[in-house]
Amino acid sequence: MLRHLQDVTDIDPLTQAWSIQAADALRVAIHAVNHTRRNGTALDADAITRAREKFDQAVACGISINTSRPWPKGNHPGLVLARRLKRKTDQVWLFTTRTDVPPTNNGSEAAIRGFKLAQKVSGCWRTLATLQRHCRIRSYLITARNHGCRPLDAIRDALNNTAWMPPRNTTASALAA
Repeated sequence: MLRHLQDVTDIDPLTQAWSIQAADALRVAIHAVNHTRRNGTALDADAITRAREKFDQAVACGISINTSRPWPKGNHPGLVLARRLKRKTDQVWLFTTRTDVPPTNNGSEAAIRGFKLAQKVSGCWRTLATLQRHCRIRSYLITARNHGCRPLDAIRDALNNTAWMPPRNTTASALAA
């Protein structure tokens, strides 16, 4: 979101000042959550509430400012982003209520970096089946590594028909109940 907000700011910093306010509100919340995680303290609910209010005001302003703003192809990018932020506000702010959700998607981006590099080098994936196999293997190895299992051990176990499996997610089980 921060990159998308910066992209809108870069279009016209004066007119799109709402995107700066929204990004600042998100940064305040991210800082508060990271501080809480590092120090093991309680989350400052008032700081999160104030940041969320500033974010909501900024998004409403973004919609208002860009509703009638012309753009060569469809709606103005500021309007598109502001509407998406309003529609997905609960998802954007999920990291403030669930400690298992990181405030950024850097881990997700790192996970797909290898795919993008392979695509860039070879130009494309030859078949969908090859891409699916690559994704399945890569996902398995990354998940194993994230759970403390060495990738080489995970490969060995998979080849010996004793594939490593992650532990059951108690958080997801509790949410489903």
